[in-house]
Amino acid sequence: MPELNDDDSTGDGNSQAHEDVETEQGYVMQLTKNEALFLDDGLTLMVERQGDEQRIYSMRPVQMTARLAVPLDLMDKIGKAVLYTTTPENQGKEYAFAIDITELFMIREVVSSFIKIEGEPVGLNLKRKICVLLYAKELEQENRDARLTQLLTNINLDIQASAIDVVDS
Repeated sequence: MPELNDDDSTGDGNSQAHEDVETEQGYVMQLTKNEALFLDDGLTLMVERQGDEQRIYSMRPVQMTARLAVPLDLMDKIGKAVLYTTTPENQGKEYAFAIDITELFMIREVVSSFIKIEGEPVGLNLKRKICVLLYAKELEQENRDARLTQLLTNINLDIQASAIDVVDS
Protein backbone atom coordinates (compact mmCIF):
# COMPACT_ATOMS: atom_id res chain seq x y z
CA MET A 1 0.00 0.00 0.00
CA PRO A 2 1.24 3.51 -0.66
CA GLU A 3 2.64 5.38 2.27
CA LEU A 4 2.57 9.14 2.36
CA ASN A 5 5.71 11.00 3.27
CA ASP A 6 6.53 14.68 3.66
CA ASP A 7 6.74 15.26 -0.09
CA ASP A 8 3.68 15.63 -2.25
CA SER A 9 3.45 14.72 -5.90
CA THR A 10 4.81 18.11 -6.91
CA GLY A 11 7.90 17.63 -4.76
CA ASP A 12 7.55 20.98 -3.01
CA GLY A 13 7.34 19.41 0.47
CA ASN A 14 4.13 21.23 1.43
CA SER A 15 2.02 18.15 2.13
CA GLN A 16 0.91 17.06 5.52
CA ALA A 17 3.26 14.50 7.06
CA HIS A 18 1.32 11.33 7.78
CA GLU A 19 2.95 8.18 9.04
CA ASP A 20 0.38 5.87 7.43
CA VAL A 21 -2.32 7.09 5.08
CA GLU A 22 -3.44 3.88 3.47
CA THR A 23 -6.54 2.40 1.90
CA GLU A 24 -7.33 -0.94 0.36
CA GLN A 25 -7.40 0.66 -3.08
CA GLY A 26 -4.46 2.95 -2.40
CA TYR A 27 -6.27 6.27 -2.89
CA VAL A 28 -4.85 9.24 -1.00
CA MET A 29 -6.40 12.67 -1.60
CA GLN A 30 -4.56 15.88 -0.77
CA LEU A 31 -6.43 19.16 -0.32
CA THR A 32 -5.28 22.76 -0.10
CA LYS A 33 -7.09 25.20 2.18
CA ASN A 34 -9.17 26.61 -0.68
CA GLU A 35 -10.06 23.14 -1.98
CA ALA A 36 -11.13 22.00 1.49
CA LEU A 37 -13.25 25.12 2.04
CA PHE A 38 -14.86 24.80 -1.41
CA LEU A 39 -15.81 21.17 -0.75
CA ASP A 40 -17.03 21.94 2.76
CA ASP A 41 -19.32 24.63 1.34
CA GLY A 42 -20.58 22.37 -1.47
CA LEU A 43 -21.43 19.27 0.55
CA THR A 44 -24.13 18.54 3.09
CA LEU A 45 -24.65 15.64 5.44
CA MET A 46 -26.75 12.72 4.23
CA VAL A 47 -29.30 11.70 6.89
CA GLU A 48 -31.28 8.46 6.95
CA ARG A 49 -34.70 8.36 8.60
CA GLN A 50 -36.27 5.08 9.69
CA GLY A 51 -39.87 4.24 8.81
CA ASP A 52 -40.17 6.77 6.00
CA GLU A 53 -40.77 6.11 2.30
CA GLN A 54 -37.92 8.36 1.30
CA ARG A 55 -35.28 7.19 3.75
CA ILE A 56 -32.35 9.44 2.87
CA TYR A 57 -32.38 13.20 3.35
CA SER A 58 -29.82 15.98 3.49
CA MET A 59 -29.27 18.32 6.44
CA ARG A 60 -29.83 21.37 4.24
CA PRO A 61 -31.58 21.57 0.87
CA VAL A 62 -29.48 20.27 -1.99
CA GLN A 63 -29.20 23.27 -4.30
CA MET A 64 -26.53 25.77 -5.24
CA THR A 65 -25.26 26.13 -1.65
CA ALA A 66 -25.09 22.42 -0.89
CA ARG A 67 -24.79 20.59 -4.16
CA LEU A 68 -24.58 17.01 -2.85
CA ALA A 69 -25.55 15.07 0.26
CA VAL A 70 -22.72 12.78 1.39
CA PRO A 71 -22.11 10.29 4.23
CA LEU A 72 -20.72 11.33 7.60
CA ASP A 73 -17.32 9.71 6.90
CA LEU A 74 -16.67 12.03 3.96
CA MET A 75 -17.92 15.07 5.90
CA ASP A 76 -15.45 14.16 8.68
CA LYS A 77 -12.55 13.95 6.22
CA ILE A 78 -13.38 17.30 4.65
CA GLY A 79 -13.88 18.87 8.10
CA LYS A 80 -10.43 17.66 9.22
CA ALA A 81 -8.95 19.08 6.01
CA VAL A 82 -10.55 22.47 6.75
CA LEU A 83 -9.23 22.46 10.31
CA TYR A 84 -5.73 21.32 9.31
CA THR A 85 -5.29 23.74 6.41
CA THR A 86 -6.69 26.76 8.27
CA THR A 87 -4.46 26.27 11.31
CA PRO A 88 -1.78 29.00 11.11
CA GLU A 89 1.21 26.68 11.60
CA ASN A 90 0.02 24.57 8.64
CA GLN A 91 -0.28 27.53 6.26
CA GLY A 92 0.49 26.44 2.71
CA LYS A 93 0.41 22.73 3.54
CA GLU A 94 -2.04 20.23 2.08
CA TYR A 95 -4.07 17.82 4.17
CA ALA A 96 -3.77 14.20 3.02
CA PHE A 97 -6.31 11.50 3.80
CA ALA A 98 -7.40 8.06 2.66
CA ILE A 99 -10.39 8.09 0.33
CA ASP A 100 -12.36 5.39 -1.42
CA ILE A 101 -13.63 5.28 -4.98
CA THR A 102 -17.22 6.15 -4.02
CA GLU A 103 -16.06 9.27 -2.18
CA LEU A 104 -13.92 10.28 -5.17
CA PHE A 105 -16.96 10.11 -7.43
CA MET A 106 -19.01 12.09 -4.89
CA ILE A 107 -16.44 14.87 -4.85
CA ARG A 108 -16.27 14.73 -8.64
CA GLU A 109 -20.00 15.52 -8.76
CA VAL A 110 -19.61 18.87 -6.97
CA VAL A 111 -16.47 20.08 -8.71
CA SER A 112 -16.76 22.66 -11.48
CA SER A 113 -13.54 23.10 -13.42
CA PHE A 114 -13.97 26.88 -13.79
CA ILE A 115 -14.08 27.69 -10.02
CA LYS A 116 -11.25 29.90 -8.76
CA ILE A 117 -10.74 31.00 -5.16
CA GLU A 118 -8.10 33.62 -4.29
CA GLY A 119 -6.62 33.08 -7.77
CA GLU A 120 -6.22 29.33 -7.18
CA PRO A 121 -7.93 27.21 -9.88
CA VAL A 122 -9.63 25.09 -7.22
CA GLY A 123 -12.10 23.40 -9.56
CA LEU A 124 -9.51 22.41 -12.15
CA ASN A 125 -7.05 21.27 -9.47
CA LEU A 126 -9.67 19.09 -7.77
CA LYS A 127 -10.88 17.66 -11.08
CA ARG A 128 -7.29 16.80 -12.02
CA LYS A 129 -6.49 15.23 -8.64
CA ILE A 130 -9.59 13.06 -8.85
CA CYS A 131 -8.89 11.99 -12.43
CA VAL A 132 -5.27 11.16 -11.59
CA LEU A 133 -6.42 8.92 -8.73
CA LEU A 134 -9.14 7.27 -10.80
CA TYR A 135 -7.54 6.95 -14.22
CA ALA A 136 -3.74 7.46 -14.18
CA LYS A 137 -2.84 3.76 -13.78
CA GLU A 138 -5.34 2.72 -16.44
CA LEU A 139 -4.11 5.37 -18.88
CA GLU A 140 -0.50 4.36 -18.23
CA GLN A 141 -1.40 0.72 -18.97
CA GLU A 142 -3.18 1.74 -22.19
CA ASN A 143 -0.06 3.66 -23.27
CA ARG A 144 2.17 0.65 -22.46
CA ASP A 145 -0.15 -1.65 -24.41
CA ALA A 146 -0.10 0.70 -27.41
CA ARG A 147 3.72 0.89 -27.35
CA LEU A 148 3.96 -2.89 -27.06
CA THR A 149 1.55 -3.36 -29.96
CA GLN A 150 3.63 -0.95 -32.05
CA LEU A 151 6.85 -2.81 -31.17
CA LEU A 152 5.32 -6.19 -31.99
CA THR A 153 3.98 -4.87 -35.28
CA ASN A 154 7.46 -3.63 -36.22
CA ILE A 155 9.08 -6.92 -35.19
CA ASN A 156 6.54 -8.90 -37.17
CA LEU A 157 7.30 -6.85 -40.28
CA ASP A 158 11.05 -7.36 -39.79
CA ILE A 159 10.60 -11.13 -39.46
CA GLN A 160 8.43 -11.26 -42.59
CA ALA A 161 10.98 -9.21 -44.53
CA SER A 162 13.80 -11.52 -43.36
CA ALA A 163 11.82 -14.60 -44.37
CA ILE A 164 11.26 -13.12 -47.82
CA ASP A 165 15.00 -12.39 -48.15
CA VAL A 166 15.83 -16.03 -47.25
CA VAL A 167 13.32 -17.40 -49.83
CA ASP A 168 14.68 -15.11 -52.54
CA SER A 169 18.26 -16.34 -51.98
